[in-house]
Amino acid sequence: MKVDFSRFHECINPVYYDFIQDKSRIRLLYGSAGSGKSYVAFQEMIYKTIIEENQNFLVIRKVHNTHRSSTYALTEQIISELGLSSLFKQNKSDMTFTCIHNDNMIISKGMDSREKLKSVTAKNGPITSILCEEATELDIEDFSQLNVRLRGKGKGGIKLNFQITLLFNPISVNSWLYKEFFLKRSFQKNHAVTILKTTYLDNDYIDEDYKNVLESYKDIDEQFYRVYCLAEFGVFGDTIFNNYTLEPCPYKEEDFDAKYNGQDFGFSHYNSIVKIGFKDGTMYSYSELATTEKTNKENMELNEEFDILHKGEKVTCDSAEPSKIKEWHQGGYGAIGAIKGKDSVSRGIDFLKSQKWSVDPEKCPRLVQELEQYSWKKDKDGNITDKPIDILDDSIKASFYALEDLSRSAGKPSVLSGAKSKGKKTLIEAKKEERRMMREVQKAQARLKREQNKKK
Repeated sequence: MKVDFSRFHECINPVYYDFIQDKSRIRLLYGSAGSGKSYVAFQEMIYKTIIEENQNFLVIRKVHNTHRSSTYALTEQIISELGLSSLFKQNKSDMTFTCIHNDNMIISKGMDSREKLKSVTAKNGPITSILCEEATELDIEDFSQLNVRLRGKGKGGIKLNFQITLLFNPISVNSWLYKEFFLKRSFQKNHAVTILKTTYLDNDYIDEDYKNVLESYKDIDEQFYRVYCLAEFGVFGDTIFNNYTLEPCPYKEEDFDAKYNGQDFGFSHYNSIVKIGFKDGTMYSYSELATTEKTNKENMELNEEFDILHKGEKVTCDSAEPSKIKEWHQGGYGAIGAIKGKDSVSRGIDFLKSQKWSVDPEKCPRLVQELEQYSWKKDKDGNITDKPIDILDDSIKASFYALEDLSRSAGKPSVLSGAKSKGKKTLIEAKKEERRMMREVQKAQARLKREQNKKK
């Protein structure tokens, strides 16, 4: 069967032409939101799987189960959009695609089971290309394991070209990727390394409404715009949460003293389900399901497959989507709408900041990404406000909904929720003075009462 790829370049943004032709062993493709980098990388993978001999791809994420709702779904989507479904045999349980005319394979695996990676083989030879999505989830040890795995020869001793591609958003200068590839340049000493940065401005196919949303962050927070929209490495110095630790959850679900569930609905942005448990005074974010471009029905199917929410279990959802809440309720889940209301975000922030908080980075990778950049807005003079930047916050919002009963019972928001402006500081000092004077009055009354008792 012949496939005409003569116009394939018309599907690709011009900024990626040279990158697709590049043969370097290590490639870094990083960029901003809306740059289209992941879409292009997966287009390239499908294209090479069809036209090149002995080309087998291993698609990597930190946690294996996150593939089904992300990389596997994207591969399936692009194959369908290009009209190439008849060229692939798909194994949904193993999350693999096999090209029927050359036996080249696309295989999805996670780094949460490194031992299993050693036995990964394709039908027609070794893995030749590794594509790491959300590479910031990995650590340098993960990358080193993958790098040494790229070796071998094709059938008949054919020399193969091995390549590993890292896809990521440049959130922080503290990332191992920044330290090793941009600061120390460790791997450049022994390998050919190609690095390409792209932004939403390079994407000829970007939705105009989404582009306008990204542009609006120029006026909301310049630092956020530079990092998130212009793909510059940076540090979010005004991040909201710094009271959490990243560590595997040591408990089973049934061990918790109390459990709470929340869901923030989404389609173009993430639909996020989070699970939170309390044990011995510590709050644990121990499970999540984060998906994009999935219908409510598809999200319920994925939820059942990964066994996140259980039938009959209460989950507090974004009340802005009553039809979706009704569908979850009809599906057998205890879905209810969040009350929200005035100060609900501040209340949610206060409550989360007041907890001893442990987040499982393997089970909640989306939440970890959001916590690393969730920051306060700044005004036109660069002063921090008490309002958060409301983007990249889907799992955080789901956490607000999950804990709404607890945060509402805690009362009005306190000074935890935002910077202490001059006006707020004045108010705080006034309240302190008021409490001091009240204590003096109470002491005077107590003395008077004691003296009266003595006379009696």
